Formats: sequence, C-alpha cells, structure tokens
Amino acid sequence: MEQPVKPRERVIPEEEESGFDIMEWVAHFIGHWYLFVIGLVIAFGLSYMQNRKWLPEYKSTGSVIIDDSRTMMNSAQVMMQGFGIQDAYRNVNNQVIMLGSYDLLGRVVDSLPALSIDYISQGRFKVRNLYGQSPVVIHTDYIAPEAYGILFKLSISEDGTFLITEEEENLRKGFALRGRLGKTFQHNLFFITVNMAEGVVHGKKEVYFRFRSRESLISDFSGRLRLNFVMEGSSVLEISLASATPARDVDFINKLCEVYLISNLERKNDAASKTITFIDKQLESVAEELSMSEDEFTSFRRRNQIIDVGSFSGDLLSKAAAYDTEINQLKLKESYLDYLVKYVKTNLQDGSIVAPTNLGLNEPMLMALVQQINELIMKRAELPEKSMFHSKYTREIETVKNAINEMVRNMQVSMDIQKKDLNRRYAEVQQEINQLPAKELEMIGIERRYKMNDSYYTLFLQKRAEAEILKASNTPDNNILDRARVINVVNQGEKSKTTLLFLLLGLVVPAGFVVVKELLNVRIMTNRDVEKYSSFPLIGMIRHTNSDNPFIVAANPRSSFTEMFRIIRTRIEFITQRKDKITIMVTSSESGDGKTYFSLNLASVYGLASPRTLLVDLDIRKPSIHKRLGVENSLGLTNFLVGQCKAQDIIMRPDGAGFDFIPAGTIPPNAGELIRSEKLRTLFAKLKEYYDYIIVDTSPIGVVADAYSFADLSDINLFIVRSDKTHKLFLRTLTAQLKSDNVHDFYSILNDVELKSNSYSRYYSRKYAYGNSRRYGTKSGYGYGYGYGYGYTKVSDKKNSDGTYYQYYQDDAHDI
Repeated sequence: MEQPVKPRERVIPEEEESGFDIMEWVAHFIGHWYLFVIGLVIAFGLSYMQNRKWLPEYKSTGSVIIDDSRTMMNSAQVMMQGFGIQDAYRNVNNQVIMLGSYDLLGRVVDSLPALSIDYISQGRFKVRNLYGQSPVVIHTDYIAPEAYGILFKLSISEDGTFLITEEEENLRKGFALRGRLGKTFQHNLFFITVNMAEGVVHGKKEVYFRFRSRESLISDFSGRLRLNFVMEGSSVLEISLASATPARDVDFINKLCEVYLISNLERKNDAASKTITFIDKQLESVAEELSMSEDEFTSFRRRNQIIDVGSFSGDLLSKAAAYDTEINQLKLKESYLDYLVKYVKTNLQDGSIVAPTNLGLNEPMLMALVQQINELIMKRAELPEKSMFHSKYTREIETVKNAINEMVRNMQVSMDIQKKDLNRRYAEVQQEINQLPAKELEMIGIERRYKMNDSYYTLFLQKRAEAEILKASNTPDNNILDRARVINVVNQGEKSKTTLLFLLLGLVVPAGFVVVKELLNVRIMTNRDVEKYSSFPLIGMIRHTNSDNPFIVAANPRSSFTEMFRIIRTRIEFITQRKDKITIMVTSSESGDGKTYFSLNLASVYGLASPRTLLVDLDIRKPSIHKRLGVENSLGLTNFLVGQCKAQDIIMRPDGAGFDFIPAGTIPPNAGELIRSEKLRTLFAKLKEYYDYIIVDTSPIGVVADAYSFADLSDINLFIVRSDKTHKLFLRTLTAQLKSDNVHDFYSILNDVELKSNSYSRYYSRKYAYGNSRRYGTKSGYGYGYGYGYGYTKVSDKKNSDGTYYQYYQDDAHDI
C-alpha cells in the first residue's frame, strides 16, 4: 500500500518571522500613489495660503548696566547700609526678577496709554497692527469689562460720521453704533471720542480696533520679554522683545528702562523718608516743650532782673545739663527700641526699618539684624505670595524678628541700669544745687530745663538734616547703556518651515490613511495576510483577470495567467514527490471564492500535460461546472451512487476541453451520506487506476462537511482564498480547526489578486517568481521558488484573444 506523502515543512524567511515586511508596505504605498499626489498638491496650496499671511517679526533690544560694585560708596551710602537696601538692590539676580515683575510691567503699561487700543488693518491675507500709523485716534473715558478683547470695525464716511460694527458677533447679531467725529459717543460698552490722526485728510476710512485690558497687556509683554546678560559674568543686561510691531516694542523697552530706574531710586529714598518722618514726629513734641521752657526762662530773668548766675552755681548747672543730655539720648534710644518692637510686630509689609545708626544707636549686632530683615523684606516684596521662595523668606523674617526682639529686651535691661546710674549722679548734683539760695536755685532749675530741651531739639535737627542730605544725594544704582532699537528679523526662515511642515503632512496623512486602511481591513488582500491568518502553507497565487472566458488556460496556453497555474502544478508535483497519479481536492471557506473557476483552469493545465486528466464536480449540493462546460447535468455522480447508471455512463469529454469530466448529477436529499458511501470510495479507486490526474471540486468546507469526508481520498487538498473577499478571522478560525482535527495535506491558493502596478507585481514576483512585468532581459532566470525550478528564455510578447498580452517563452530543455 502506498504511504501518504507528508507535507514538506515550511521554511519561514527571516523577514516573515519579524512580523513586518517593509517591501509589502512600500507596495501598499505605491499602490495608493494618487493619494500622495493629491496630498502634496493640497499641502502645497495650504502652505502657500499660510505663507501669504506671514509677517516679519523684528527683534527690538535695549540694555542697562547693573552697578553691583561696593567700593565706590560715598558717606551717604555708608549711612544707608544700616537700612539694608544697598546689597539687596545691587544683587544682579534680584535686578532681573525686578525688571520682569508684574508691578513694574504694570507701571510701564500705565505710562503708555497708546497700548490700550490696538488699531488693525485687515487685508485679504495679512493682518497688521497700525501702532503709530493709524489714520484715526480714539480717546476713551470709560470701557466696560465686556468690551475688552472684541474686534470692532470703524467705518468713517466723508460727511464726518462713523459706524462701529462688531464682526465676530460676540455681542449680538447686527450690532451697529453711529456717531460723529470729534463728539463724545456714549454707550453702555464705552465712552469714546473719535478723531482723525494729525496730518490725515478727512475722507472715507476703514480700520479695525480692539480694546486691551491692563492684565492682557501685562501678560502679553511678560510672555515675550527676554532678559539676558550679554556675556557670562557681565552686569550688562539686554532687554528684548520680538513681534511684528517693532515701534510698539521699542516704546515699551524705553519706558521699562525709565520706570525701572525711577523705581530703583524710589526704593533707595524710601528709608530716608521713613527716617525723616520718624524725626518729625519727635520734633513736634520736643519743640513744644522747648518753647514752654524758653518762655519760662525768659520770663523769670525779666521778672527778677537776673543777668547771670555765679560760677559755682554755673558749674553745678553744667553738670546737671550734661546729665540731662545723657538722659535725653538714652530716652531717644528707648524711643527707637519701642518703635522697632512695634514696627516689627505690625508694619513689616510697609517697607524697610529705620536704621539705628541714624538715631545714635551704634549697636553692631542690632544694625546687622535690621539690615538683614530689610533685605529679606525687599526680596519677599518682589515675589508672588504663592511662590515657594515667598514662604521661605517669610520663615527667615520670623527668625530675624525673634532675634531682634530678644536683643531689644537685653538692650532695654542695659539701658535701665544706665538710667539708674545717671539718675543717682544727677541726684547728687541736685542735692548741691538745693543748698543754693532759693532764687538762684529756681533760676538754675528753669535754665536746666531750657538747655535740656534745646540740646534735645538740636540733636533731632541734626539727624533730620543728615537724612535730607542722604535723600538728596541718592542716585539710581543702574544706568541705561543703549536705548531700544530694532535689530533684525527673527522669523526669516518661517516660510520654509511652514512649507516643509505642510509637505510633510501631505505625505504623512495619506500614509496614515493607507496604514489605517490596511490595519482595519478585515479581508485577506495579500500573500502576507494568508501566511499570517492561515495555518496552511501558501503555494501559489492567481491574478485577477477581466476576461469572462472560464478556459483562459485552454484559450491562451502560453499566457502569463496560464504560467501561474503551471507554477502551482509544479509545486504540487514537488510536494507529492512527483507521484505518477495524483488526486487533488479543491475547496474554500465559503461560496464565491473561485474554487470552481480554479478547478476548471487547473484541470486545463493538467490536460496540457496529460490527456488522462479528470475533473469531478463533487459539489453535489450546488453544482455549477456543467454550466461553464456547456453540458447536461441530468446524469452524473449522484445518479451513479444511487445505482441509476454505470460509471462509464457519467464520464464525458466536453468539446474544447483537454480533460474528462464527471458532472455532479441530480441534487440529492442526502448529499452527506452519498459522499461518505463506500461506493464513492470504490469509484475513485478505479478512477485512480486509469487517470493520471484527478481534480475534485467539492463544497465549501467552511459551510458543509463534504470536503471533510473526501479529504482522506486525495493526495493533496487545495484551499482557495479569494483576495478582498475572504475574512481574516474566519480564515484563521477555520484553518486552525482543520489543523486541530488532524486534516493533513492542506495548502492555500490566493485567488483573484489585484496587481495594481508594475512595482506591486514585481514585489510578488520576487516572493513567488511570477508576475506581469515585461522587462526580463534577453536571458532571464524564471525560478519557481522553494529551492526548485528551471529556466526559460523570453522569445516575444504575444496578444491574447481578449486583448491582453502574454510573454512567450522557450524551455531551455525542450519546446513547450
């Protein structure tokens, strides 16, 4: 008994194992070349339209010198060290933060009222800001919050009237306001006066405008402001802005530098002003006491006609006055300590603290603490409350406050001891004075009070004069090096980038469409799909043809279409190890896959090789081969199986066919039982004795089980998969089930493949050694793949009866 032939193990190429075949995707992209052409044309058009809107953006820049030296301080600045603001404001990094702070930018915006209205010219493509070039000027008295950001259109007529409309319909449909030039126009949105710009002739004008809020302007300039040092380690800071409105940026940078210097000077003068305010409050009370004591002293001398006191009493009076001066200075220090405790407790947010050196309190440790807390207060003032550094500075301020309070308590204890000692010595002098005559004693007391208040008043006047000198001598720490000017265009290459981006999108979008289309495609399209979703090896493909002739092989035996069937025939011979007699079963997953069409042409190509070729229509549930062959189906296989006729009565040879044919016969009610019958097996055993090749067209195996019953009678089973019809998941499930059922010797055929282009064809020619390319050269090897084949030499191209071309080849060994 002949042993069944085991199918040869598939050798999977390395690129197949990888799951990705770049040449397959290249073929997909080339097959959709028209999408890429359309995409590039559209992309080029869009890039052209976008580039028409392009406006050059200019970089405007100015620079300031931040003076951080500490060696050029004059005496007034030495005095200001106690306020702790010199180091804080000379810190270069702090200066950068201050320049970009919200408050400083707000002051700049407030100083440039022209920024509050954008005048806009709208062309067909370009939109330009008319800063400094607007033909009209709008003066505002009131703007409602909802009017900010809305684009209005201002149309001026020759008669001096104007019409304001709102193009974007943010307010209401049909919004229109009418007014007259030079007259204040009042509406619930705004109070404005519209005038023609200086030097502009009256006439029809049209311009767009938009009100800008303070917050939007600060946000706009803050986002575009760039602060950079010209080189590492340098204190020259470059301030730059970039936009399509360079005149506006130049004005803003110049005003920013001016406001920055003014702010710097104001902060330096703040400490001196606080000192003067403190001294003025003390002078008010001292001046009143001095006036009273002076009046009392003058009145006593006039009333008692006293010109001068004696030398002894004068010495006592001098001692008492000296003690009074010391006591007054001690009281001044106590007043400062009281002020310091109160200020640290309640008014830290108001700014810097008055320095102790300005009031005669030369305590180095206290001066250092005051300087430190002033620095921390000013650093914290430049930061938003939500900043992490704001909370850090707050914690450090609390630590310094505690240290100041502790030192003040210690100093107050020390001053109490000094005060007790002064009071003791003063009491001793007072005892000596009490021994003087009564009138002289009274005179000494009055004069002592007068001199004490006078020295006290003189001390405050001296300190106030020093503070005024300090304030008058203050100058900004920084200087403007270069006023703002326009440097260059910063977006010169934007047009090229836009074009490149759109062209890239013109390629990416079609490519993405192709990828998504292929990934979402649920039907088998290529050999790659068959290999991925089928458990059976793929041994050939049949290309799509528009011919209605079911016998293309018989009609055109030398066409490239026929050559595909020869390739399949050769592979079948190789798989079956060139057996002399072969039975081939043809089935598919469902009806319409082209198995009958394939069976007819496969029988034709075997008929060219051997006249003992038989085609059997075993699709007895839905027979159709007899219609294509033009024969009757009244007597066939089913009639033989039920005993109505003999075997020789059902075998016929259709006209023009190179093979014998057994029709299906009358459609039976028990098709499954007939195919499983022993009589069918006996029939095929006898047919195999006579015929070399038997091709059996069975019912779709994915619909009915007839092919299951016959599979063990065949030497090889061909499973037809139709391109763009067979579903991937159905194919995977069906072939996996067949494999799990141990149904052997199944091989796949991909039918109706659409070779869309020469490159697409060449791709599959490379994979399976056949295709529709006509450029092979004079001596071209035409291999069959799988390590097996023979050569052909092209002779000429010939025309088929259906108008298509095929290549005529000569076998290197013999004539075909």
